[in-house]
Amino acid sequence: MKAPEILSPAGSFEALKAAVENGADAVYLGGKEFNARKGAVNFDRDELKAACEYAHLKGVNIYVTVNILLSDREMEEAGNFVDFLYSIGVDGIIVQDLGLGFFIKKNFKEMELHASTQMTIHNLESARVLKEMNFDRIVLARELSLDDIKEIKRNTGLKVETFVHGALCFCYSGQCLMSSFIGARSGNRGQCAQPCRLPYTIVDKEARPLTRKLHFLSPRDLNMIEYLPRLIEAGIDSFKIEGRLKRPEYVAQVTALYRKAVDSFLENPEKFKIEFEDKKRLAQIFNRDFTTGYYFKNPGSELMSIDCPRNKGIFLGKVTGFNPKSGMTQILLEDTLRVGDGVDFRGDDSFGYTVTRFFANNKEAKEAGAGTLIEIKTKKSLPKGTPVYKTSDITLIEQLKETYRNLKLEKKIPVDIEVAIKKGSPMQIKVVDEDGNISTQKADFITEKAEKKPLEQRKLREQIDRLGNTVFKLRKFTARIDDDVMVPFSVINELRRRAIEDIEQQRIKAHIKLTPPGNWKENLKNVYDFEKETAHPYTGLKFSVRVNSPEAAKAAIFAGAEIIYYGGEDLSVTFSSYKESYESAKNNGRKFYLVFPRIIKNDKMKLLSSLLGELRKNGVKGVLAGNLGVLNEAKERGFETVADFSLNVFNSLSLNLLETLGANRVVLSTELTLSQIKQMKSRVEKECIVQGKIPLMISEHNLIKSNVKKGEEVFGLKDRIGKVFPVKVDENGRTHIYNCDELCMINYLDQISQSEISVAQLYLTDETPERVHYVVSAYVKAANKAQEIDESEITPDFTHGHYFRGVL
Repeated sequence: MKAPEILSPAGSFEALKAAVENGADAVYLGGKEFNARKGAVNFDRDELKAACEYAHLKGVNIYVTVNILLSDREMEEAGNFVDFLYSIGVDGIIVQDLGLGFFIKKNFKEMELHASTQMTIHNLESARVLKEMNFDRIVLARELSLDDIKEIKRNTGLKVETFVHGALCFCYSGQCLMSSFIGARSGNRGQCAQPCRLPYTIVDKEARPLTRKLHFLSPRDLNMIEYLPRLIEAGIDSFKIEGRLKRPEYVAQVTALYRKAVDSFLENPEKFKIEFEDKKRLAQIFNRDFTTGYYFKNPGSELMSIDCPRNKGIFLGKVTGFNPKSGMTQILLEDTLRVGDGVDFRGDDSFGYTVTRFFANNKEAKEAGAGTLIEIKTKKSLPKGTPVYKTSDITLIEQLKETYRNLKLEKKIPVDIEVAIKKGSPMQIKVVDEDGNISTQKADFITEKAEKKPLEQRKLREQIDRLGNTVFKLRKFTARIDDDVMVPFSVINELRRRAIEDIEQQRIKAHIKLTPPGNWKENLKNVYDFEKETAHPYTGLKFSVRVNSPEAAKAAIFAGAEIIYYGGEDLSVTFSSYKESYESAKNNGRKFYLVFPRIIKNDKMKLLSSLLGELRKNGVKGVLAGNLGVLNEAKERGFETVADFSLNVFNSLSLNLLETLGANRVVLSTELTLSQIKQMKSRVEKECIVQGKIPLMISEHNLIKSNVKKGEEVFGLKDRIGKVFPVKVDENGRTHIYNCDELCMINYLDQISQSEISVAQLYLTDETPERVHYVVSAYVKAANKAQEIDESEITPDFTHGHYFRGVL
């Protein structure tokens, strides 16, 4: 049975050491540039080189995250960064940006390329597209079941990586715009402000609360340690631990326990068991409660931690009373408490702190065990029965620090050493490491006959075994020594040092790749040096309208829309009602495209061929594709295909790549500015959404079913400042959350045209036919300069999105 890779996170050099010394096979980390965890300490270029050398000496791979969307202005700098990573022997690069992935494989063919979970790869057909692009590994969407994962692995042969432990996102990774549109901190640019950990109230259409204020978007932490056998048997290649923002002690603990669990199963599958103490240590180091995510089923409310979005720790005890004389709160302990531990008092006004002093049996204590009644200072009197949790264990933390700071516990690489000492010949040493690297060295000194005390094998071994300040340890020692010979210890030590240094260099150089052929800078320059006849000719601005009812489609057509996108997130509803809209479009000379949802898992993708066949039979020639799998299948069947905004096209490389993948037009990322869009050089038409409530989140979790009584009509989520985000649940039980403010660019159509945007899309799904007609008519008139429109007449709460401000 193949052993999976244990892949650990590192947000700092100390976290890297924690991972390596506790058994990681590989570590993923980010540079100061272009990574999706800007909040971590991260690694500058000197530290990246040192990290590679440190890890490679110890037999551990390094993967660097370049997993954000990149603008055209950043591409050359990103190319320089990739070139640097290639030169220092990085083992793999993790990317989100399709264009960057294409660029890497074109110019640095030997670099292993990993598709980030930010790419939202969630079906077999999308994985096959990445295989055709020469990606080596896919980090699959966390929403996939184990059966989905096995199907993708079995039918692609690609390396498959999945998360096994740590924080989960509420939304599909790569599809979340919540942080971006609330505060311009884009998760697709490494700046997520984690709005999913904030409190919200579920409200009706009049903004009346249907629930109390809770953390409805905050998932529990993933914990798959008890189910590793099933994941190993499924053939998953890499077990990924989330946590580049976590402290080194967390990395040490989780890595060590997953290492232990994997090794335990592989050594004796029948006796595999996770001990209670190991489960407790995992919970103590950090948890928001645990879940197995979507591996086995949709867990519903069991996925979420709506009461507490932070570390819950482990249960410590309950408040039993308050001593007014001393101002002390009394707690009956159910676990051990020590000075230096972190505690958290739960309730309506929860708070926590690090314990600096407490009393047991009327005496100040440093430690107290379960069953002890203690007194501790709190900022106020607490109700009897208030639960208390231990969020940090000082003893555990100190133990974990020892694993990567104590040199005596350092991970060592075993080597076999042979020595040959023959009278009249130079001493010779041969060192072989576990990877088969060999170093043979000869001394300059000619071995002499001993005048007094000959060299003993025991003394020789002692000198050879002096490897303490290296990464090696002696596993096997053999020596062939003539009788009555002498070699100075200085010669022996020098020869050992030379051989060990040679092995070290071999281990480091094994990861250095051949100089790539060609000139990546020239190749990149060519992307932006389009001749006018090569680029797509600009023919003026057209309007497309996205609707999901026949009546709304007709309203859009009669108001002047030139392109109709028909369909929402309910695929069965779309297919049961599209024919009438298609006929209306055809009879009025309008282009018609059927909208496929962004998320279509393997089971529904198996219906895609027959669905496309039905469309073709009924005369439909256009498809709006929200994922790579649909795009590819539609291209193969000869459809005119438009790539949707969910494919996150942020630069010219991605734009032109999608043309080669079958797109005739591309709806660009909603996070681009107009100036960035204007810089994009393209052979395909550019389309942008200019009106509508932008989808901010899509989640497998049914927010309404899990939290609201049946029959109550939910409108949205109300945040701390009173903004309401509309919520809808589709036929698959997925939650869709939309922006509280409506995008409205009606007074900036000239700037949009000047940015060489061919199609301006009005995103009007779920709108009434009357409003669709009004909005489309207003845009047509504004484009024809017939009248100037007050934006507040279109929508009272409007935004210009990122077209002027951009994202961080």
